[in-house]
Amino acid sequence: MAALVLAAGFTSCSEDDLDTNQYNKSGVNILGFGPMPITRGATMRVTGTQLNQVKEVLFPEGNQKLTPATTYVNGDFSVQSSEEMTVTIPDQCVPGKLRLVTNNGETIVSASNITFVEEIKVSSMSPDPVHPGDVLTIKGEYVWNIGQVVFFDHVTVNAEDFVKNTRTEIQVRVPMEAKTGEVAYNDGSDGAENTQIGTLNVDAAKATGVSNANPEFGETITITGENLDLVSSIDFPAMADVPFQVANDGKSINVTVPTNTISGTVTLNSASGLTTSVNITVPLATVSSTSPVKDVKVGQTITIKGNKLDRITQLILPAIDNPLKKGQFTQSATEISFVVPEGMGDGKVTLVQHDNYSVESDKISMYSEAPETTIWAGKFVIGNWNAGMQELAWGGFDWSTVKPGQVLTVYLTPDMSEGWSQIRIGNGSWAALPGTADVNPLTAADTKFSVTLTQAMIDEMVKNGGLVICGAFFTITKITLSILETTIWSGHFALGSWAAGMGDLSWGGYDWSKVAVGTTLKLYYEVDSSVGYINIRFGNGSWEALPSTKGWGSDGNASPDPSETSIKTVLTKDDLDQLVNKGGLVICGAGIFVKKVVLQ
Repeated sequence: MAALVLAAGFTSCSEDDLDTNQYNKSGVNILGFGPMPITRGATMRVTGTQLNQVKEVLFPEGNQKLTPATTYVNGDFSVQSSEEMTVTIPDQCVPGKLRLVTNNGETIVSASNITFVEEIKVSSMSPDPVHPGDVLTIKGEYVWNIGQVVFFDHVTVNAEDFVKNTRTEIQVRVPMEAKTGEVAYNDGSDGAENTQIGTLNVDAAKATGVSNANPEFGETITITGENLDLVSSIDFPAMADVPFQVANDGKSINVTVPTNTISGTVTLNSASGLTTSVNITVPLATVSSTSPVKDVKVGQTITIKGNKLDRITQLILPAIDNPLKKGQFTQSATEISFVVPEGMGDGKVTLVQHDNYSVESDKISMYSEAPETTIWAGKFVIGNWNAGMQELAWGGFDWSTVKPGQVLTVYLTPDMSEGWSQIRIGNGSWAALPGTADVNPLTAADTKFSVTLTQAMIDEMVKNGGLVICGAFFTITKITLSILETTIWSGHFALGSWAAGMGDLSWGGYDWSKVAVGTTLKLYYEVDSSVGYINIRFGNGSWEALPSTKGWGSDGNASPDPSETSIKTVLTKDDLDQLVNKGGLVICGAGIFVKKVVLQ
């Protein structure tokens, strides 16, 4: 049945488009043409706007040249008015778009296709199989009325792009996107139904082997197979779109192993969406042990053992901003060692081989002399992610009073009856705090889990419901926060038996005027058993005991139990008057080694 085809879907954006009268468009426009389908040599009516400005009418032309170029044939036309013309369909016309060339050289293209009335009959399709990029020949009667060849999975070629269009034969260059499956055709009309021709086997790339499945980084490997000229890209694990070279016969590909890849599957992609692959194993570092891992102190050496550790380029230490670069630690193929720096926190050391691969040490717990305050104590049993400890959530604790750098410690006992245990430090909605892992595995030896709080973590708890401890198979017994302290002196000073006072913080050695009333002054020390007794005095520059310490004993001399390792006082206004105006602080006494003086 013949009909007038309306040319909908123009791209003009002028205000004329708002007018319901379609003839109020500016410039040359095709509004419709027909009847469709039509026969060659017949007269077709075209409606539109400013058609009197048209100088040529072009139709897609059938040809017999094996070239991808589209050619056009002129149609004789007669302008009836600015809104109508008649056109004679050329004998060599094939399905496709109608094109009007205006006096100013602009080409107006129809939205719909010209189609033909004669019935299409296909008798053969060859070759089978066919290689993408090669020519597929379809023979029959009136096959030049085919407006579109449809390969499997909706891959189409329009008649205007056929390399040959004659009444009895068309030739179509098989798209690189084509793959094995049903091939169909239609006449190119809007909403046309496809007519099946049959199943066509289309060559596909297939990798069958690799020259070295255990290559070194930077090594060129050869992947062998069939139809590898169809490969459009190669993806290594963690590295997409790696450059490659294909042999002329399509049976091999040379590609260089990227320095930042990992072991796994090398995927060869084709334009069809099909993939083929080979597997490789590259040399990657592994960790077998870490020592020591408990009560580690600044200045100690940690040794990490494993394999291929000579490939590690940097170490990322817990709570340390700048990684240790190659050359800042000792390494061999089986061992890495480094000296623990000041400020290192609890956690795992990340050993970085390259941008896409790293491995972790065992969890390390730092020794801490820092005091802590208990913010919750009791017994809370957590099963398999079935409950969260919420006593410090939703108003249970004022997290706005916490400072960055304080250490949050959860004291716990893992239940390894299921063979595993996990913990998460979360906000009120159980989401992991910023910078913490979603899931942290626990071992049977773990007795606590610590996190050094950042401002981002504190902000999250303040804004989103506080702290929830959740996970699987452990019991919480206590939660603490460290008390921040500032070290104003550290070293090793023997008091002997009142032989000398540690006066580095006296007579200008420290600016006591900046210390506030209520600050805690704390001394860390070790017992000197050779003396036989212990006396400790916090004195001014003249060794006179500070007012707040005079109750420690005679003349302000404390005599602590030998098991103690620290002593402190809360500074009063009178203490600070002495420290500022009477020569600062001298620590004197007997039987101890002064190790560190801090302010809290």
